Amino acid sequence: MHPDFLHELKKRFTGDLRLDSASKVLYSTDASIYQIEPLGVAIPKTQEDLIAAVELAVKYKIPILPRGAGSSLGGQAIGEALILDCSRYLDSIIKIDPDSHTAIVEPGVILSNLNRAASKYGLMFGPDPASAERATMGGVIGNNATGAHSILYGMSADHLISADVILGDGSLE
Repeated sequence: MHPDFLHELKKRFTGDLRLDSASKVLYSTDASIYQIEPLGVAIPKTQEDLIAAVELAVKYKIPILPRGAGSSLGGQAIGEALILDCSRYLDSIIKIDPDSHTAIVEPGVILSNLNRAASKYGLMFGPDPASAERATMGGVIGNNATGAHSILYGMSADHLISADVILGDGSLE
């Protein structure tokens, strides 16, 4: 990776940066049959960390790959890129509103954890992929997860009202 990119990222990033061989090997696989070693791994602690990583990756033309649990069967969670792993720190359920039947979550929230919390109000996030015990909401939404009961409960896109997203230039929408 470009040394200036790493220097700037280290100044702006409060999360963990893993550039060692062992971390790269660990993040080179997901639940698929593929194996591709990443350029490195960034584990953001805050939304500002995510924005900084994206802005700088654009500036230095470094590909990024957001990742949660790596439960993808098609290789979507691996690649020759800077992996952004939101599953460690950005894993909070911010709010569940039983009146509006909505929840606000960070991308690293595990789907089954959201459903356990929502069940206290008689609610659930409809899609039920087999990987629900490991799949993070960022991946569930990004891959438009379904599940065995998708005819009854729908796909993830059927349950998404809005999302804060970081665009390719690092701006927040």
